[in-house]
Amino acid sequence: MAKKQETEPKPKKTKAAKAKPAEPPKPKKIVYKKIKVNFWRTRLHDEELGIHQQLKYQAKTRYFSKNFDIEGVIEYDGKKKYIVAFSKDNWEEKPTLEKRLVCRFFTIMEESMDATPKGGNFKGGLELSVTHSLIQSYEIKHPAPVFFMQLPGTLTLVRVVRGWRLVGTRWTFPLIPEEAGDKLQVVMAKGIVGPGRNYNIFLGDKKIARIDGQVVQKNFEVEIYDEKYAKDKSFIMYLTLFGAICNFMKGAEKMIKELYKKMKKTATTNFKPPKQEIDLFRNPRMMRR
Repeated sequence: MAKKQETEPKPKKTKAAKAKPAEPPKPKKIVYKKIKVNFWRTRLHDEELGIHQQLKYQAKTRYFSKNFDIEGVIEYDGKKKYIVAFSKDNWEEKPTLEKRLVCRFFTIMEESMDATPKGGNFKGGLELSVTHSLIQSYEIKHPAPVFFMQLPGTLTLVRVVRGWRLVGTRWTFPLIPEEAGDKLQVVMAKGIVGPGRNYNIFLGDKKIARIDGQVVQKNFEVEIYDEKYAKDKSFIMYLTLFGAICNFMKGAEKMIKELYKKMKKTATTNFKPPKQEIDLFRNPRMMRR
């Protein structure tokens, strides 16, 4: 019998490796608003020009005090919008018990054809309350500065408070309802460990903004990642004011620490609250009478 022709074994079919679908590119974080708070102290202009500028702001609004100095500028999306003014002598030169910080923003004043300068309007302000700071320090048992923020045309003063955090710093301030349908919200700024004054800004679990503080250059850059809040004028100004507060945090903490340490055991201080701070404690119901 003829032998059956041997056939070569057929190769086993192997399952082809399924190609993994390409991962979609991760979307970049969209920055809807950029703010720069730049504290500079320049001598490019002589003192006479500086005094002349300050006199024009004083003539325009009572919010520009006689002892104010123009110390910085604020930019929105690369365009200069406001100047920053405060009394450098009251903050940096006075002894601890007499220090006072009031800082305000004004629209940049521009010359016009009719010789009446445009701008110079008050847009927002901040101040350090030493009295509230000492009370808050007792609450969390750590030096805790408290600042107040004010916007023109609003009756409320927003309080910026330093809280307790095991690692890094934590600050909070409320968004007070202004119109029908608004809800009370609390903004939290969590400090990032490292050089500078860097903060991630949260509403609940959502990160809506970031502050990158370059302390040496006294420059504080703010980015807003939420489109809704990037269009909210009040929120923009509050975040701009908080960016300015970052410039004063170190000095304020040092000052409050010195006062708190002296009164820690006795709960009594030699600091005499000025009238402006006492007014923050006044009962508004009684003031209407």
